[in-house]
Amino acid sequence: MEPQTWRRLTHFLSMKTPGWKLKNRLLISLILLSSIPIAIMALSSSFISNRIISDQTDQMHQVFLNQVEKEMNNQFKKFDELMLQYTYDNSALSRFTQEDLTYKNFQLVNDLYTVLTNLRSGMENVVEIDFFSNTYNKIATSSGLLLQPDEFLDPMVLEKGHALTKYGSWIDTRNHLNTRLDRPVITYIRPITTAGSNVVNSFFIVYLDAATLSSHLKANTNDPATYFVVNSAGDAVMHSDPKKVASHIDSTGFLSELTNGKNMPNYRFTMNIEGKPSLINTVYSANRDWYYVSVLPTALVAKETNQLRNILFGVSIAFILLAIIIAIFTSKSIYQPVQKLTQRVFKQQDSTQAKDEIHFITEHIQDVEKHNDILKKNLEQYHAHVEQYSLMSLLLGNSSVTTLQQDTFHQKPICLFLLETDSSFLQSQYSKNDQFLLYYAIENIVNEILSAKGITRIMMIQPGLFAILHQPDQAGSQQSRLYANELLQAVRTYLKLNFVISAGYSEAGLHGIHEVFLQAKHALRYSFSLGANHVIISDELDPSVSDQADALVEVENLIMQSLHVSNYGEAQDLFTQIIQQLKDDSSLTSEVLKTYCSQLLGAMIHTVGKDYHTDTETVNMKHLTMELERQRNLQEIEAFFHKHFFDKLIVSQPEKSSFERQQVEEVVAYIRAHYDQDISLQLCADLVGLSSSQLSRSFKKMMGINFVDYVIQYRVGIAKELLGDPKNSIQAVTDKLRYTSVNSFNRIFKKITGTTPGSYRKDSQELRL
Repeated sequence: MEPQTWRRLTHFLSMKTPGWKLKNRLLISLILLSSIPIAIMALSSSFISNRIISDQTDQMHQVFLNQVEKEMNNQFKKFDELMLQYTYDNSALSRFTQEDLTYKNFQLVNDLYTVLTNLRSGMENVVEIDFFSNTYNKIATSSGLLLQPDEFLDPMVLEKGHALTKYGSWIDTRNHLNTRLDRPVITYIRPITTAGSNVVNSFFIVYLDAATLSSHLKANTNDPATYFVVNSAGDAVMHSDPKKVASHIDSTGFLSELTNGKNMPNYRFTMNIEGKPSLINTVYSANRDWYYVSVLPTALVAKETNQLRNILFGVSIAFILLAIIIAIFTSKSIYQPVQKLTQRVFKQQDSTQAKDEIHFITEHIQDVEKHNDILKKNLEQYHAHVEQYSLMSLLLGNSSVTTLQQDTFHQKPICLFLLETDSSFLQSQYSKNDQFLLYYAIENIVNEILSAKGITRIMMIQPGLFAILHQPDQAGSQQSRLYANELLQAVRTYLKLNFVISAGYSEAGLHGIHEVFLQAKHALRYSFSLGANHVIISDELDPSVSDQADALVEVENLIMQSLHVSNYGEAQDLFTQIIQQLKDDSSLTSEVLKTYCSQLLGAMIHTVGKDYHTDTETVNMKHLTMELERQRNLQEIEAFFHKHFFDKLIVSQPEKSSFERQQVEEVVAYIRAHYDQDISLQLCADLVGLSSSQLSRSFKKMMGINFVDYVIQYRVGIAKELLGDPKNSIQAVTDKLRYTSVNSFNRIFKKITGTTPGSYRKDSQELRL
């Protein structure tokens, strides 16, 4: 500080009264004394930090185990579906049971070997796949062997195979079955029945490598936890330590604890495993009566928290001792003079002056209360929006968390009503503002009818489609039907529009609402055959109606896929198939046909997007809908689609491909010019006028690599050049390439190059020498 500045400050302080110094001494003392509750809070938090981290670790392991269990079930499901394609009433395989499998019948054996080879190449983690013929009691292996049952050396499989009727059977991990199978394997037996009957004439035997499957149990090698899958007998079906696959878990009380969590989505407990106290999380998989288990020694969890506890404990004690010493020395010299000074000031000043500070504080408190009232209202509105968004996520399957709804909905059954009207008709007849007004009109009707009968929430999934959640005091599928009929009659009476309601019922409450939503949404497709102004309950539909609707949906999906990849000729042929299916059904009225075709036209135009119109030419859906209404029969409707849709696809495939390549090259040039800035897929998509999903597909198609991997690899290439200069530190390279930390940069660099930045720099310098 300069001398002149110091003199000014000293003069300023000398002009102050002794009360000013006393006030500041008191303020300093109060600040120091306030460290006591802070220290107590720090000390308390240190004791519970261990518990918090343990809970967080348990939650992380529970989420990971649920994910692993889901991935394993998906793998086995794909496996079952592939086997089902080869075995379900497959008459092509019956010839392998009608002739004896001998090497003299070379062509037959060679064909069977080809089938086994194709099956094995189409599946992962398969050690061996065999074919057993009941007729001739022969076994053909994927390695080219023909064996008798006694040579096969797996009597358990043969015994279970002979007992099969129609469905497959699994056998948990077994170890060292024979010389061919000298590793732990999980066995699957799939019967092949005679077409039109349940007679098993042969079956496939598939051996899966349990050790390879076990590699999916652990996210990375740095994870200190142990993961394994154990069956009800206590045998390790899979294990993150390959040496322990097929071993028996013999810890005392372990199996009984697992059984306690059988009916729970997640279960955790603490137990000594291999002599170490451990935190154990389990997830039960009912599909195969398996338990997914994670084991983490508690010492690893408590190590760092114990150190933190000791440090905080020492700091807290030091603060408390310092505060006590200060309080003792300041109580006599500060508190008593302040008390006397306060009494003197209030005696010498009038009441108005004496109340200035209090009045200021009172006004401040009033302002805070007003602010709190506003904040409370905003919070209530925010909570309502968050609850609405969370409910939408539950319906669409984007989330399974029901925490926000626990205060609103109880753990009881919930009725779901999907209310749908023709979205193309709405778009052609009403403006966007009027379409949203329809939502508020329906909300008022729903609240008037259903709110008095239970908890009700309404959401607009999209224009023309509304989801209504209703939890009455006494729910039931019959009541669901009655509420739906009452709701349909009300909206028809007040809104004068054609509506269809698909009613669903979730016994599991919110936890099962996504599945019910999918069923109800799928059932809406049947409104095409049933007509408008109906209540649809999928369990009560005529099979012929659902089969017809499913057949149309299948062709519609194929049309949308063809349009999405600009295969317009194929889409036109598929549309002809739909017209033929509609012609074959004489029960469809003209109104139903035109409504269906209007919805189909809107979906097709939305799929092709700008290929149907230029930026200067927009789609007049109202005009198209009115034009479609004037068509008298299916022949004219078909001609209308050809004239007003297929003939107006203005972007040819070669032109589109060239333009697509130009857009990707523009993005690549931007990445190379701005690699040292924040780059995102959405940013680059906005740069070339595409959506993020469109750019992702085009980039992968043109570059042969996805967008994120290309950015990472290009930055790593720049990092190699920068590391070649000794003047650039690793921290400087990290900052320049926009990585959040050196650890993050090291991890990504090693993943791409196989070595750390430091090792790479050292090696490159040695090469220069």
